[in-house]
Amino acid sequence: MLLLETKKLEKWFGARKLFSDINFNIYSGDRIALIGRNGTGKTTMINILLGRDKDFSGEVNSKTNIGYLPQYYNYSEEKTVEEFLTEKTYNYGEFLKLMKKFGFEVDFLDRRIANCSGGEQTKLQLIRLLAAQKVDLLILDEPTNHLDLETRDWLASFLNDFEGSVIIISHDRHFLDQTVKEVWELNQQELKTYSGNYSEYKKQKEIELQRQYREYEEYQAEKKRLKQRKRKQQQFVQKTDGKGKRTDSFWHVTKGSDRRKGRFAKRVKSLESQIEKLEQKEKPFEHRQINPDFERKEIASQIIVEAKDLTKSFVDLNLFENINFKIEKDSKIALMGANGSGKSVLLKIILDKIKRDSGELLKSSQLKIGYFSQKIENLNPNNSILEELKLKNPDKDQEIIRTFLGSMLFEGEDVFKKIKDLSIGERVRAAFAVLLLGKFNLLLLDEPLNHLDIESREIIEKALKNYNGAYLVVSHNRYFIREIAQEIWQLKGGNLEVFPGSYDQYQKFKKGEYKSGEDLDQEIMQMKKAELYARLEEAALEEKEEIIIELENLDSKVDSK
Repeated sequence: MLLLETKKLEKWFGARKLFSDINFNIYSGDRIALIGRNGTGKTTMINILLGRDKDFSGEVNSKTNIGYLPQYYNYSEEKTVEEFLTEKTYNYGEFLKLMKKFGFEVDFLDRRIANCSGGEQTKLQLIRLLAAQKVDLLILDEPTNHLDLETRDWLASFLNDFEGSVIIISHDRHFLDQTVKEVWELNQQELKTYSGNYSEYKKQKEIELQRQYREYEEYQAEKKRLKQRKRKQQQFVQKTDGKGKRTDSFWHVTKGSDRRKGRFAKRVKSLESQIEKLEQKEKPFEHRQINPDFERKEIASQIIVEAKDLTKSFVDLNLFENINFKIEKDSKIALMGANGSGKSVLLKIILDKIKRDSGELLKSSQLKIGYFSQKIENLNPNNSILEELKLKNPDKDQEIIRTFLGSMLFEGEDVFKKIKDLSIGERVRAAFAVLLLGKFNLLLLDEPLNHLDIESREIIEKALKNYNGAYLVVSHNRYFIREIAQEIWQLKGGNLEVFPGSYDQYQKFKKGEYKSGEDLDQEIMQMKKAELYARLEEAALEEKEEIIIELENLDSKVDSK
């Protein structure tokens, strides 16, 4: 059944066209991901569908009840869960039924909504939507931001069981793989549709891009061939003496100069016509991407941070007790755990921003830590982007900084924007610019991907995979963790589980798929060797020697076992 249709949607912001000639239909049971770079108009398009933005041309014909889960919601400090739910309806029977389904007890109604976790707030927003009316089309704008893995899985399961249609704006690729059957990409003012989930979209996109490049190269080659033929014909026409007579020997041998000249002129016109009729092929458009390159401060110690019996609690909340870990100079660690388990606190203890209750924390004297805060606290809001980078990198020339900011998509007058005036996504990029220019040997990254579009996330992933220092990353993004982690830490129930392998290996381990510890050790060793060989291909000469030594050390470990 048709729920919603659009015809020739067009939207402008001043002199800037966001999109034009957008036509689509939404039917019962559709599962759609709406993706595109930040600023392409995804949220604007949703506001048009919701009737909140009426300043557009074209038609929107809606035949359905739409439920909308916004990206941001300002919760009143004093408002209780009950007051929040009853803003839309007093249907207590439906509230209580949904609360039980979503795992809430009745006494949860008395809790203040502002004190609920991100996952709890998302569930309560859904309860409020579904209790108020029968929803046939559910639109969610970045629903997984600030959700832990368990709540993301719950939300994916809920959406898969939801009887209506769903549109999801999200940069969470794993979540999109779990939930959608179509991908709609808003790019270059156009909307293109692809069947399948995000991973299937990526494969189609790559095939499409290769085809476009092949067609463009064929077009350029044919155009070049025709132009060369045209030039040769023109040479016969134009090669005359001052009286208009041909001077070359070929012309003197053959008779009928005017007739021959006319024939060559016709050929020139024919070739011009063929060139004009060639179906023009534009060079495939690819966004300018963030292309960061980390600098690292060299460090001699193999172990750069070591914790022994580390304990931390707040009043009656025991976060973790007697945990132990080591961070080596090339560690690539993902720190996982439910919201409230103490992940951000652990990072701040390593930074000496929060005091531990007991235990030892040993750090190399050469350690220099770069920190990315979830709240982006390391930027002065009153500075411009350029001022901030210059203050934090006094040894670097302004031209180098401006060139670097250009690669981070801050161009022209953008570098003079105040930090406080930037969008959240721009602030994230500015914070990463500080990290990338600084010479650190350990990066502590707390939810670094929030508010970045998919293309920017993939570039950050690539940069981290090429980084030869150590990092400890807090993230709930499984796609990201799978790409960048070679060691998994899990904080749960006050304990820290340290697993010396990738996310996929960790999942196998949790399912009991390894027959013995040796099987796991062997697979982890193979993964590390593959990563070193990949680095070896692109490494500079001096780095190649270091990588070869690392490979020899791995081989010696295998021999010793």
